[in-house]
Amino acid sequence: MLNDEVRSSLHPGLMRIASAVPLVLACACAQAQPHPDSCQQQIPRSLADAADAAFPGYRTPLETDNAPDDIRNSLAHGGSACLGVAAGDFNGDGKKQYLLGLTARKGSAGLAVIALPHRGGWHFQKIPSGSEAARFQQYVRIGEPGKYSRSGSAAAPSRPGERAQLECRHAVALVGTIDAAGMAYCFEQGQWLHVLVSP
Repeated sequence: MLNDEVRSSLHPGLMRIASAVPLVLACACAQAQPHPDSCQQQIPRSLADAADAAFPGYRTPLETDNAPDDIRNSLAHGGSACLGVAAGDFNGDGKKQYLLGLTARKGSAGLAVIALPHRGGWHFQKIPSGSEAARFQQYVRIGEPGKYSRSGSAAAPSRPGERAQLECRHAVALVGTIDAAGMAYCFEQGQWLHVLVSP
């Protein structure tokens, strides 16, 4: 701020410039603030810390882990800029649980995990996604309860827990490679069952 003596000695034009400088600086500082990452905003701090400890070769997801075109497509269809985090209630206990697409700290690998709150901490379940070698192509999202049938192009069951059809009573964990068949995971009978589904 200018004191009265300096203010009275300034030309009116200079006075206006001097008054505008703090406003310009404030706007510049506001514009310099980084855009908060929508993936990181969705992950509780306790979950991020637990995931770092459980999977030291991986980190929690960022928006930029996926290709810009895939992010734009998600936004155009009512999704978010984050393709690596989803939350739902997979087992019907009324608690928020998370589906994460973790990113390798080195290389391009990805790892899909389901995180359930457990005794003040977190219990993790690794699940195959079909896109382990290319995290930038991986997506995770929540599916509604209901019936899920195997994609017509899928072969016979080849992995433990794979089914031709599932009737899920709770939220479904959907993971896969963008524009390719994915997996629908359903917690039933005390285990994670899954079926191969169309994109």
